[in-house]
This record gives sequence, C-alpha cells and structure tokens, in this order.
Amino acid sequence: MGTSEVNEKCAIYQSNPLIEARKPLNALEMRLFLLAVENVNPHISGSDKYYDKDFEEFHLTPAEVKSIFGHGEYLKRLEHVCDEMLQKIVTVRDHDGGFVKFSVFVRIKYTPKDGLYIKFNEDMRPFLLDIYESGDGYTKINMKQIFNLSSAYAMRLLELMLQYRGTMQGKVITRHIELDKLRFFFDIKPSQYKQIGPFCKYVLDNPIREINEKTQYHVTYVRTKTGRKVTGFTFSMDCRHLLLNRTAEEQVTLEALPPKKDRHGLSEKMVNRLTTLCGSNEEFLRRMDYAIELTKTRKVKNVPAFLYKAIAENYLQQDKDMQAAIEHEFQAKQENAAWELDAIKMFGDAISLDVEETPFDLSDEMERAMVSVVKKALEERHLNITAKRLLETHGLSVARFIALYCQDETHSSK
Repeated sequence: MGTSEVNEKCAIYQSNPLIEARKPLNALEMRLFLLAVENVNPHISGSDKYYDKDFEEFHLTPAEVKSIFGHGEYLKRLEHVCDEMLQKIVTVRDHDGGFVKFSVFVRIKYTPKDGLYIKFNEDMRPFLLDIYESGDGYTKINMKQIFNLSSAYAMRLLELMLQYRGTMQGKVITRHIELDKLRFFFDIKPSQYKQIGPFCKYVLDNPIREINEKTQYHVTYVRTKTGRKVTGFTFSMDCRHLLLNRTAEEQVTLEALPPKKDRHGLSEKMVNRLTTLCGSNEEFLRRMDYAIELTKTRKVKNVPAFLYKAIAENYLQQDKDMQAAIEHEFQAKQENAAWELDAIKMFGDAISLDVEETPFDLSDEMERAMVSVVKKALEERHLNITAKRLLETHGLSVARFIALYCQDETHSSK
C-alpha cells in the first residue's frame, strides 16, 4: 500500500507508557509519526509468529512526499520540518517519579530521486517494537479514526481515551485526567493557557469538536474541582456508532504559504517557521491581524521583527489571558466589596468599643488564626459570639477590622 494512504483495516500499536508520554509533536509531525508507526510490525503477544526484529526505515516516495507536504511547497518546508522532528524529545514518566527522555527518530534522509527515509531511534524499541517483552500493555488505534485530525490535541486525546478501551461500559469509555497530567500529556508549557477558560476553549473544546465531526467517536467532558479550583476533567467517549467499513479522506495535505500580501514584510523563511509553529495559515493570519493592530498603537521601529515576535509568542493569546485575569480580579474585588458593605451595614453597631484599639499581631500564629475566624464570620454575614468577642477585646469595629485586614494584601503588614 502507498504510505501516504491509510488502509481501511490498518491499526497502529503503541505501548501504554508511550501513550501517556509527553510527545511534543504538532499535527503534521504527529501524522508523520503515525505513518512511521504504521510501518512497524510489533511483537504484541506470545502467540505472534511473524514480527519485526528491528526497526526498518519508513519510506515515502517523492510523489507521496509532495502529496503530504503540498505540491509546490514541500521542498521549501520539508527540511525545516525534518530539523524540528529530529529535535523532538519524548518524556516517559514512571509511577515512582522517575523519567526517561529520548529522541523519536535517529535519522531522516531525503533525495529528490528516492524520496524520504525515516528511522526510529532504538530507544523506541520497548514502546513500538518489543511491546510484549516490555510487559506494559498496548493501545490499538485505527488509523482511519485519527489520521485526518488537524489538531495535535485532538489526536493525543483520542489516544488517551482509546487506552481505556478495556474499561468500556455500555460502549462508552470514561476516563478522569488531572489537570497537571493533561498539561504534561499535551506538552503545554506553564506559561500557556494559565486561565481555565482559554485552556478549555483551545485545548479541549475546539479539538473535541473536531473529533466529534471527523470521527465516529463522540467525546464530552465535565470539570472536576477541589474546592472552587478546577483540578481535572472526566471525559466520556461514546463508541456506539463506530463502523469498521467507514471511508475517509486518503490524503493529508499541508497548506501552501499565505500569499505575499499577507506576510507584511516577513521573509518566506520566517513565514515558513511561523505557519508551522501556529499549526495552520488560519491561526497565522489571526495572530498577524492582531499584531498589525498593535503596531498602530505602539511605537514600533522594526515592524517585521515585531510582527515575528508577536506571532511566535502569541501576543493575541497573552493579551486575552491578561484581560481575563484583570476581569477576574475586578470581579473578585467587587464581590469582596459587596460582603464588606453588607457586614458594615449589618454589624456596624454590634461591637462595644469600651477598650483601647489593639490591632491583631500578625506575626503571631494564634493572632492570625483569630483574624481568619473573624473574617470568615463577616464574609458569611454571621457574626458569631467568638468573632464578636475577638473584635470587642481588641477594640475594633467591623468597619475598622475590614479596613485593616480585608481590603487588600497590603493591610496584612499593618
């Protein structure tokens, strides 16, 4: 079969530790990775008689390379993509807190006459080749269901859900994943998607929408919280409509570069790198439009350099996250002001000020605990006997206590 095509019945096998590894691959790199995995005939059970003893080179003919990378553009982007793929480091963690890191591929070779040759690093053996010997179990994935997804997050989520196929009940797979683990699986840096709203939108909602539209699976999720903080997600994947004979797109094509008029002075090499980084021309143009708007309000001396940095570092998302944080802080202040005003109105005359004012000593652990008791009572609009006595013995009215200890963090040093 042609390697740029996906056989209807073809499946790929990965060991479970590799499924739960950090694989920092974008969508195009994931597709090439999956095609290479498809080329491996692994040892997965004791009854296997025919399986690969070593990794063979995965080969794409020149025509297949052109088909995958986009006719007329592939030579301009091929070498850059190969450079990036050779630098990709997979991280596999164990249950004891240890980890192992290794590169995915050991060699990539291209000639116009013969095409592209890719070979896996030998460190990948227990995860792709010697699966039975490793004893860690494996996950089987139908290439038809994953190959044509355009989001790396969608591909990774599908892998993680199919890993739990053995727990399926009523043809529904359910899996809970903690937020920190999901960030690790998806290779999301600490500086990315700090707010839960943007995280859900770009990491979960958009990729899940693509899974639901392009595959026969249907994924939903609910947030799980510890207190008020979202700390994880419970995913459900409905497999009731899965058909083995489904037809799908056979080819994967990388978009051509945006037209010169949309590059605004950036070189072709820069745009090459940025579109690969952004994942699509659409995302590149979205970031570009925002960066152009920023140049109108800032004193930018080197416009191309500014545009490159703004797109590469995603100023659009950074500013959205900052605005969300400001709005969240403003809302919190409004909520604080509301209970503070309520407390002053309700208990303004409830404290007998017969002693001289003696502020709480915040350097003392017991005194800090007393402040917490009073603050909690006021926030709940229930000035209990203990909180009332603490205020009276320190000669503090409700308004005075709020001014000293509740309005902002600077009061804690008074």
